[in-house]
Amino acid sequence: MPKVFGIIANRRKPQVGEIVDDVVNWLKGKGCDVLVWEDLADKVKRGKLVSLGEVGSECELVIALGGDGTLLRAARAVDDRLIPILGVNIGSLGFLTEVTINELYEALEEILAGSYRFEDRMNIDAVVEREGEEVGGFTGLNDIVINKGALSRVIEMKVDIDAHYLARYTADGLIVSTPTGSTAYSLSAGGPIVNPSMEAIIATPICPHTLAIRPMILAGEQVLTVEIRAGQSLHGEPEVTLTVDGQVGFDLASGDRITFRKSPRKTRLVLSGYRTFYEVLRDKLHWGDIRRNPFG
Repeated sequence: MPKVFGIIANRRKPQVGEIVDDVVNWLKGKGCDVLVWEDLADKVKRGKLVSLGEVGSECELVIALGGDGTLLRAARAVDDRLIPILGVNIGSLGFLTEVTINELYEALEEILAGSYRFEDRMNIDAVVEREGEEVGGFTGLNDIVINKGALSRVIEMKVDIDAHYLARYTADGLIVSTPTGSTAYSLSAGGPIVNPSMEAIIATPICPHTLAIRPMILAGEQVLTVEIRAGQSLHGEPEVTLTVDGQVGFDLASGDRITFRKSPRKTRLVLSGYRTFYEVLRDKLHWGDIRRNPFG
């Protein structure tokens, strides 16, 4: 049973300070210690304020209050420590934040009773090589994206799988996602939905310049390598970025090689006891809406 809780929250959400204070009071009433991310200092009156890194390293369970982006921030804070993360959505239901604010305290009761379930989710590593030297290393829970700037031309990419040449094509970019991230940016770009408990790498081109280039699902143990020829901006400068979970950016240069593979790191997510992954899909994508589905 966890006794030290960490709270990370989206400060832009309505009444977030009151929500955090209520959670802190409730947990303290149960004899627990609570660490609160210091970004909320002007919003809250309860809890010990600490840095994001301290929340991720000194607690036994993290509560992420906000949306899916807040949970991704919590995953970065936890890093390679298998500290469970409870995602709580303040607003509409999310794919990662399965628990609603109305279900929070019942979920916490189950956690304190030791009766909760969790799932360890795959992450993806990306290593950037420039002129034969490693210049950057990144890990993402959702996706790692190669994308062009707003005013730059398309990107030419040479793609290898397990050191075997696959294709060379031009596109606005490439989304490399985990099964957890298959319902995020990859889905909006036409990628497949993959059960998040699986281990696979999904490569989804962004606006490829030929319809023959389609999304691919690779086995979790396979290695994807992309060599880019950077698109040029109107000013003649390369404008290509590597973006990790929509929160970390790294400027790429023409000729860079990016190697993607399954990470040894896992992210432990507390599972909702209220709905399954498929129920979330039906709710978010309106598959169960009788007005949209004549079969009900």
